[in-house]
Amino acid sequence: MKKTVTWILLFVMAIALYIPAATEDSYGAVSVRTSMPSYSSAEGKTYYYTNNNIFYKCNLAPTQKISSSYGKYVTGNCTWYAYARASEMNGKWINSNFRWSASKWWNVNKQYKCYPYGSTPKVGAIACYDTHVAVVEKVVNGQPYVSESGWTLSKYKPTSASALKFHYGKPWKSNPKGYIYVNSASSNNVTNVNYSVKVRASDLNMRTGPGTSYKTCGHIKPGTYAISQESNGWGKLSSNGNWIKLSYTTKVTTSTPTTVDTGTSVNYNVKITISNLNMRTGPATSYASRGYVKPGTYTITKESNGWGKLSSNGYWVALKYATKTTSTTNNGDTGSASLYKVKVTATSLNLRTGPGTNYSSRGKAVKGAIFDIVDTKDGWGQVSTTGAWIKLSYTVAVNAEYNVKVTAKDLNMRSGPGILYSKKGYLKPGTYTIKATNGGWGQLKSNGYWIKLSYTTKI
Repeated sequence: MKKTVTWILLFVMAIALYIPAATEDSYGAVSVRTSMPSYSSAEGKTYYYTNNNIFYKCNLAPTQKISSSYGKYVTGNCTWYAYARASEMNGKWINSNFRWSASKWWNVNKQYKCYPYGSTPKVGAIACYDTHVAVVEKVVNGQPYVSESGWTLSKYKPTSASALKFHYGKPWKSNPKGYIYVNSASSNNVTNVNYSVKVRASDLNMRTGPGTSYKTCGHIKPGTYAISQESNGWGKLSSNGNWIKLSYTTKVTTSTPTTVDTGTSVNYNVKITISNLNMRTGPATSYASRGYVKPGTYTITKESNGWGKLSSNGYWVALKYATKTTSTTNNGDTGSASLYKVKVTATSLNLRTGPGTNYSSRGKAVKGAIFDIVDTKDGWGQVSTTGAWIKLSYTVAVNAEYNVKVTAKDLNMRSGPGILYSKKGYLKPGTYTIKATNGGWGQLKSNGYWIKLSYTTKI
């Protein structure tokens, strides 16, 4: 009897040792991925084979429908897969700055301060190599196990996901540059705020995110600073976007002066090209700074002594650092320079402070709303009335048609407005109708493809 009990105990211990801890095998509610998701699966339709995936949209992803510009079909791509898988594990799309080749992801993350990073493999992290990226599925005794794809082409059309290049297990490549912890930002509980703090410490660390696990990016001197966001005891500086520990500061309890509302009422757009133009609460350098305005096109609602008031937030900028953008309308009045009109097709479309989902929302536009677009960038359009930005893929052009004359013999047609989109043949010389524009590209009314407008003449 004792011998039987002993064998049972040994068997139970062996099973316990053999089965790894659940925290090593899963990330939240997402299980370890050991195979490529099928075309028809919920995950495939959400993250992998959809235009919401920036690599799929640019024809750099495996699909049953799109062949590459080499005359073959894409059957594997590490960036497409890593972008989709990391987004799937987080339950939302990761930063769209990772739209470049794998060799750039590590430096892009540092440059744009997207996520914290380090040398320790963690579940859900993106492993970056010289020319490759993969996603960490689990870590056992310090050994990462990843899921990954790789760039491959085939002359045969892939009819199922099983034909796509995929690997799960120990990484194909060794010696990564490091790991990008894309999941860290999702648990920060960030809250938008608007107040100022007084910094007491002489050299208070600034970090790229709300925690000591984020990289330091300099020190801040004693003084009063505006805070735009809070997270777990950390505050985001309005002036530069970096984070400081709030326990080393004192909240300013006196009311912050509102922006000055003097000056002459105007309504026109300006283009700002410098990187760090101060915004102030009034029309002079003696007024308090409220951070920096990013390069772009903005609407001015008031003028005073060479300063202009921004319609987007009510702060003032020095107009000598801006260029006025105007056009003459049919009745001779001067108005905002409009590229074209668009109509909102989404039920509720975010109006954002900049051209990307990482910019804060300033409200929503209802379905059917019509806007004049005065500037475009990366698939976003800036509206003339408020200077806010909207995603153009959720709109349709209104009364944007005009004709152009093409003189080039072999002008490339592409599936989208940019050289990253796949070629769709050549356009012969002649006259064509343009139904929409985006960033110097025009969409042909005849077939929906896009051409570079610098090779045409408007008629």
